[in-house]
Amino acid sequence: MLLAAALLALAQIAQPAAHASRLTSLPEDAIAYVPASAGPHPPLLVLLHGAGHRQREMLEHMEGEADARGIVLLAPASRGISWDSVLAAEEPPSPGSALANARARRFTGSEDANRVEAAIAALGRQMPVDRARAVLAGFSDGATFALAMGMARSHAFAAVIAWSPGIAIRTTDPAHGRKVFVSHGRRDPLLRFDETCGEIVPMLQSEGAAVTFLPFDGGHEAPFVRLTGGALPEIKHVAHTNFCDIGWKVDTERNRIVMVAVIDNLLKGAAGSAVQNLNVMLGLDERMGLL
Repeated sequence: MLLAAALLALAQIAQPAAHASRLTSLPEDAIAYVPASAGPHPPLLVLLHGAGHRQREMLEHMEGEADARGIVLLAPASRGISWDSVLAAEEPPSPGSALANARARRFTGSEDANRVEAAIAALGRQMPVDRARAVLAGFSDGATFALAMGMARSHAFAAVIAWSPGIAIRTTDPAHGRKVFVSHGRRDPLLRFDETCGEIVPMLQSEGAAVTFLPFDGGHEAPFVRLTGGALPEIKHVAHTNFCDIGWKVDTERNRIVMVAVIDNLLKGAAGSAVQNLNVMLGLDERMGLL
């Protein structure tokens, strides 16, 4: 759902292309997905992984949408186990240095930010993309880093998407008016929902971001939500399951999105939701007994 909102920054009419969809390896472990539908100077979606380097998985989640809309996907990799600014912010506070603590949660640039920009440049030499329609997105630690880097005036992004961010890192020179979309599960056991509501979103607003915040009833991820993009879902796709399928069409002439969501009303609408809620109450995997 959050990605659908950001597509207003990416939307274009796909143009015929002579090449087939392809995965491309880039320097510093970055990978890119170029769909067959990508026209000349296509929009770009940069995807930042969470802790643990899962950039291939980030691409897999978005390939269907990339195919439908001619969007090039790029998944850079952090040098360490996670993004450097996030690791610095996670360090225990220094008891005798308030200045050091403040600097640890302030973004002025970083080596990993340079790696992201280098990956974009390397991709551009193979497939020139439209930087005016580039969106920076991230999940978990990648969401925290995306907000810090993506709000910086020195990094040109049309919008920023953050799925389940965890730490408020202030940007020294923010780009006022930049579109930012944030989503977080109210029952996230890993990164606190209260931090997003009480610290991250207000910080972004104070930096002049145009923030849209979409909370959802779930944990760190939304396990039973499937995004189908421009292929609008039908009831038969979710019959006898606990899934909610969401699809959308972008109307660029009226600057709006038409969204369709489908569920099985006896499972997701009743019995399945009851089992899912029971799992959450008992501290079990939400998917237990439902997949």
